[in-house]
Amino acid sequence: MIKLIAIGIWVCVASLGSSYVVASLQGGAAKEEKPADYFVGLDYRSTNGITVPIVAKDKIRGYVLASFVYTIDGETASALKVPPDPFILDEAFRAVYTTSGFDFEKPEQFDLVALTSSIKEAVNARYKEEIVREVLIEQFDFLPKDGLGGEGVKAAAQERAAK
Repeated sequence: MIKLIAIGIWVCVASLGSSYVVASLQGGAAKEEKPADYFVGLDYRSTNGITVPIVAKDKIRGYVLASFVYTIDGETASALKVPPDPFILDEAFRAVYTTSGFDFEKPEQFDLVALTSSIKEAVNARYKEEIVREVLIEQFDFLPKDGLGGEGVKAAAQERAAK
């Protein structure tokens, strides 16, 4: 009789334990957060870097090194015959090259928001639909021309000027 009661208690404990494990596994899956709808199906793609000369007063004053990241719908990107990369780089080059009033003392004050929005609008205008959702800046550096080269290059230039 005692064996029969012990077996019954063991079956109840095993049933409750397995029910608890199954419920906790299913409850954990239900608690997962859904990703935001904005990013579903979007791909982030990087462009190659570009080097844009900054010309002022008929002289090259320095160079802007830039690379970009853009978001595009994955299905749309696979259907395109021409990817948006060359268009993004072309528009970026045009926008930076034609910039007037570039402050060489404070290059960090360049209007990057206006740059990225103008690139996005121009690329979408070329496709005549909204292909590129967002343009982000991966790199944007200004290198003044007099800051390029090593000390040996500067010393050689000074020697040539002295002669």
